Amino acid sequence: MATSQNSQIHSSLFAAETTPDRPAVAPLQALRRFTRERPAAPATTEHCELCSAVIPREHRHLLELSQRTLLCTCAACAILFSNERAGKYHLVPQRYFLLSGFAMTDEQWNALLIPVNMAYIFYSTQAREQTALTEEIEKARTVMAFYPGPAGAIESLLDLHEWKMLAEENPIVQTMEPDVEALLINRIASTHEYYLVPIDTCYHLVGLIRTYWRGFSGGEAVWTAITDFFRDLRARAHTEGGKADARAQL
Repeated sequence: MATSQNSQIHSSLFAAETTPDRPAVAPLQALRRFTRERPAAPATTEHCELCSAVIPREHRHLLELSQRTLLCTCAACAILFSNERAGKYHLVPQRYFLLSGFAMTDEQWNALLIPVNMAYIFYSTQAREQTALTEEIEKARTVMAFYPGPAGAIESLLDLHEWKMLAEENPIVQTMEPDVEALLINRIASTHEYYLVPIDTCYHLVGLIRTYWRGFSGGEAVWTAITDFFRDLRARAHTEGGKADARAQL
């Protein structure tokens, strides 16, 4: 009895549609027509967080300094903040450089006291303004280092003396715009890479690791995402020797 009922249900699902004014339609044709006629799911639309205008997937960002958060912005709003240097928001620039001539030994890297083989370092005006204890502490706080992990970006204390020596050997890092540009270091593979990038690129990397990390070692998905991230960054970046001033190439 159950078999007979199941056969009837199956037959009713795939029966040809027949009406006096409509000829019979084969089951597969009916299914194809149904899928064609279904309305497409609406695409996710992004908006400028200042004026609410619709923006494309690739768009500019503003950095809100006090909270170090990013705001998506349209082209018009980006222009309004393009020369802003002392206000609440800073426009994130669009320089991407692979620093092929960047000089850093394993001893120098270890001396920076960063516990993992990936990090980003930037100059912070907020840290400098909030610190006025001693001149030495103030100088130390003007440079900040973070490394990405499963829980997000983690601040790492930076050895000021070692950083100063590294910056002197690689003057290009001294051209980084405070707060919105960073030195991105990737020493995971045998070939070490150093980039000068917009700060939102570093945030994107942190987001990928938080999203895909699984278990103790991260899992295959996160390492695939990291590999793809640096492959795309390598393709996008201009090659810079590392010791020259890249400001002229803006």
